[in-house]
Amino acid sequence: MKDFESIYPPKKNYYRLPWSKNDNPIGWLEVTDICDMHCKGCYRQRLTGHKTLDEIKEEIRFFKRWRNCDNISIAGGEPLIYPEIEKVVEFTAENGMKPVVLTNALTLSREKLRELKKAGLAGLTIHIDCLQDRPKWKGKNEAELNELRQYYAEMVSEEKDVYCSFNSTIYYSNFRHIPEVLRWAIENIDIVNGIIFITYRGVPISDKIDYVVGDKTIRVQDKLSYTTDKLSEIDIMSTDIYTIIKNELEEYEPSGYLGGTGSHDAYKWFIAALLASKNEVYGSVGKKTMELTQTFHHLLWGTYVAYPNLSKTSKAVFLTAFFDKSIRKAFGKFLRSALHNPLHVFRRVYLQSVAIIQAPDVLPDGQADMCDSCPDMTVYEGHLVNSCRLDEYRKLGGFVNVAFQEGKNSPRAELEAGSHPTSDEK
Repeated sequence: MKDFESIYPPKKNYYRLPWSKNDNPIGWLEVTDICDMHCKGCYRQRLTGHKTLDEIKEEIRFFKRWRNCDNISIAGGEPLIYPEIEKVVEFTAENGMKPVVLTNALTLSREKLRELKKAGLAGLTIHIDCLQDRPKWKGKNEAELNELRQYYAEMVSEEKDVYCSFNSTIYYSNFRHIPEVLRWAIENIDIVNGIIFITYRGVPISDKIDYVVGDKTIRVQDKLSYTTDKLSEIDIMSTDIYTIIKNELEEYEPSGYLGGTGSHDAYKWFIAALLASKNEVYGSVGKKTMELTQTFHHLLWGTYVAYPNLSKTSKAVFLTAFFDKSIRKAFGKFLRSALHNPLHVFRRVYLQSVAIIQAPDVLPDGQADMCDSCPDMTVYEGHLVNSCRLDEYRKLGGFVNVAFQEGKNSPRAELEAGSHPTSDEK
């Protein structure tokens, strides 16, 4: 048996987020499956187009009643092309949940942003990566795309109290650029609230695998848009991204995590929050502060929290140094900086979230390892389903299951026997 603690960060160091299917800070609302851009890592096909506003309102009510959400992630497709997006934002806010739009920002303008803010927008998560079919930016690597991220971050910063984060799908082609994206985010910590790295996943196609829905065997490559016969493309793990970030930034350390539904060693979500000024990173929030934040938010407001307003926290987070050793360490570095230069005591201290998400895997026994307590569940025909597998329901009537052919080994076992990427991977 592997000594997992010698390979991966030990789970005892982190707070297992208390979220569940029925009590989760996030509801994933898809207003359309139409998009104005192609992304390699996309899980969605165009099948039905825009939902009606009444359908969307019913889903928002469903999330409020059965999911107990703190915020609604308004997604698609591309939500900004939905003709009544301001009404969706407004209705979400009226129901006491924070509207956060997940967008490629292709049609985002200052005028559109002002309209969304007036409707009650809480934040934007902007997806930018090098394998998007993005006009004028094709062929650019992640470091070069920081210029585009800068443009949108400055635009969003003009609207006060709008949360701004960025996410990227991580492939072998951009793995080595993770440190440059992280450095850019930290340099702009005053206007960038969070950065998210999502491992690329697809359904592996192999002559060793049969796919079944119910009692029927199907050819998934004829039905789903996210299949691949290149198994080496889908073996980047959350711990690989953790390692490259940790090697780049010693002060980085997650405070919370979500595990897998089928594996005891998986880290499906890593959640970290850096403490830094514009000039220096002091450390990371520890698990005790994360636990306190989740517990008190639920105690006072009745929900667990996602996308908190980090701009109002500032140096007050140092108060938790009495019981959080990670905060003590960060506070000590802040004090040493102030002793070196007393003017540093007046520096603004910011919190910036850094998240890593590992999408579903196929385990050696054939079961799908999903995110335990998945935050990104959406509504389909009156039920909560994982958004990353929604097209399986829409096209096939349910989840696709794996059946390994007799006498043949799991392709996942082949992946585990291989190597994981390093910062030199291209």
